[in-house]
Amino acid sequence: IEPPRMLVGLEFAGHHGLTFAHFLKKKGYAVVSGLPAHTKKAKEIEDNSPEKNDRKDAALICKLVGDGTFVPFPFLREPYTSLKLLVMQRHRLTVEENRFKNRLQSILDLAWPEFMGHFSFINKKTPLALLERWPLPEDLARADARSVRRFIRSTSRGQIGPDKIRAIIESARESVGLKDGSELRRLEIQHLLGRWKLNRTQKSELDERIAALVERCPEARALTSVPEVSTLSAAVIVAELGTPETYEHPRQILKLAGMNLVGSTSGTSVYGRRWQSKRGRPMLRRQLFLIAGRWCGPRGLYREDYQRMLERNGRRRTKAVAAIARKLVPVLFRVMKTGEPFDRERFLRNRYSREEAVA
Repeated sequence: IEPPRMLVGLEFAGHHGLTFAHFLKKKGYAVVSGLPAHTKKAKEIEDNSPEKNDRKDAALICKLVGDGTFVPFPFLREPYTSLKLLVMQRHRLTVEENRFKNRLQSILDLAWPEFMGHFSFINKKTPLALLERWPLPEDLARADARSVRRFIRSTSRGQIGPDKIRAIIESARESVGLKDGSELRRLEIQHLLGRWKLNRTQKSELDERIAALVERCPEARALTSVPEVSTLSAAVIVAELGTPETYEHPRQILKLAGMNLVGSTSGTSVYGRRWQSKRGRPMLRRQLFLIAGRWCGPRGLYREDYQRMLERNGRRRTKAVAAIARKLVPVLFRVMKTGEPFDRERFLRNRYSREEAVA
């Protein structure tokens, strides 16, 4: 059978499937993807047995493909491929940074429990610089008080006053932190801060690459014209969605993000409220929720809708922001699809005309 007349279905699981799909595409085969969830359910229906082998899996995938139960394979072209790789790499660095922060806080809870009482966030410049120079309270207590004051004032650019500096020094001298194993705790804090510093440097490099790539991608560049959509937010949205030509309606994006509404019904009976399925891509859903949160701010374009939803839903802020995020999807989809910058006047004019028509 000639390659153009053959349809190859792959269950997209593991890393080898992507390489194999590109290899087959170069050979001229049409490749589609069978979802692992479909294969799992089909196994329960066709042959509900604990047997597991490649022949059984291949037969099920062939049956699903023959029935039309498949999705297009996610072949990406430049610059979407590079944008996807950069966004995923930055996401992994962010997850790693959160681990560094949690680990550092757990060490300080034992070695210097009073430290976090002086700072709102440990990942700011001043607390990190302070720990890098004096990792433990006894280190700071032995240091010259004038040098400590000069260092903190210089690092914080005068944001920390003399009273707070005096309180930091006193807490170091009177700390109730554990003294045993001080040498090893000091070493762990130093190693942790060194890895965290490297993490921040790598994230800065990725941010520069992402910003340069967004300028080359028309869809991402158009998204940055939407209010409250940063360069990183535009990059994440485009990286998660891929080519806009793949989608025909905003409902497809809502389902991909797991923001489609589901509920329990039977005949004319409706059980409870409807909720978001959350069976989709969490990074895309998170970005849409963050953008919607900014649009609900005091100067946001959906502030009035947000206030009305709060009054109607009993001050449920998360639910209101999620509803605004669903409203944002058609706006973002149109900007991506057309590549035209966001027109604020046109948006407000169309929005108010729709509200007047409904009234």
